[in-house]
Amino acid sequence: MRNCFLFLLLIVGIAVKAQTLQGKVVDEITGEPIPFVSIGIVGTNQSTVTNDAGEFIIKNVDIPSKIRYSHVSYVMLEQELTNTANIQLVKLKPAAINLKTVVIDPFRGQRLLKAALEKAAGFQNQNFYGSAFYRQLTSINGKPNQIYELFYDLEFNVSKVKGWIAKQTRFAESNEGIAFSLSNQSYLTFSLAGYLLETKKQGKFVTLKSLKDFEIAVDRVIEQKDQDIAVVSCKFKGSKKQFYINANYYIGVNDLKIYRLENSIFNLPMTISATVKIPPVATTIATFNGASTPIPVLESIATKLQLSLNVQGRTLNPSISSMLTVYQLDKKLNTQKFTELNRKVQDKTIVESIVYNPVFWKYNPIVKQTALEESFVKMMESKSAFGTMIDPQ
Repeated sequence: MRNCFLFLLLIVGIAVKAQTLQGKVVDEITGEPIPFVSIGIVGTNQSTVTNDAGEFIIKNVDIPSKIRYSHVSYVMLEQELTNTANIQLVKLKPAAINLKTVVIDPFRGQRLLKAALEKAAGFQNQNFYGSAFYRQLTSINGKPNQIYELFYDLEFNVSKVKGWIAKQTRFAESNEGIAFSLSNQSYLTFSLAGYLLETKKQGKFVTLKSLKDFEIAVDRVIEQKDQDIAVVSCKFKGSKKQFYINANYYIGVNDLKIYRLENSIFNLPMTISATVKIPPVATTIATFNGASTPIPVLESIATKLQLSLNVQGRTLNPSISSMLTVYQLDKKLNTQKFTELNRKVQDKTIVESIVYNPVFWKYNPIVKQTALEESFVKMMESKSAFGTMIDPQ
């Protein structure tokens, strides 16, 4: 009888495994969605981040297990997942904010940032490896026009993505007489996918050598359970006519590690075959996770580029949004030969080099599509646009 009972338990255990979890994460007070929340299954390599609408999806989750939600501006939340797991709405409590330190010590921000960058510099030659997912959506005057989705293996460090290997790709675009394509936004994403930014010949970035060129201050301190997180703002003091970046660093005040970096990019150097009405505006938001590494490494980076163009007397406002998510670290990937980061690489060429596999894409979402992305993808799928590289109309 005892053996039969154990056998029944085994059957039940198998029956409740491999569930798909999906839902939405919102602010407990305002009800607003929270983008870039880190979501992981405790004790596993399964993870993702929420999209711009606070939505997420994780497939093949063994039940029972525990799911963790973390964001530097909110109190971490853990939930036990039972055999009836059905996540719909998750509410995170905002972390307390302390502004007193700004008044008490106006030079604290510069000391914190300098110490954090010096600590990161000690790891600048250490490479990390992982599997990643990339999605890029181009809209013109608010209407979706083009989409890329790629699975990569990546080689990266605390400065940037050094190399990549495309594993699965797909691309589709609408052919309605209006076209705009940014051929290598992935280069912008990869080159800014770190917090120890390299000194460039062109433009002004926040680096250990350029701190004197920025006005640096602690904007606020976020009170977390393990340690406070200081939000250090850096505003460029020089000529605003050149290429430069203003930044916000989220730094642990005890461990001096950087967990989030927000960049506002001005006067981005670009060659565009149209009249640019105003300089390009670009932003990046990168999150870093140090749970299993000696220093926080890339978890996700989102980039947004907005343009205002005049084309034959017509105003076009292209917007290109992308998100790169490292969903699994894997040291074993270091045996591969990675393609070195190069700004001349064309994204579409990479996509066309790999045969489109519709079955793979049906069952492998890593970052949940927003409503806008989902509607555009469904329309492209209905026209068999993926794999043909053109909207057949």
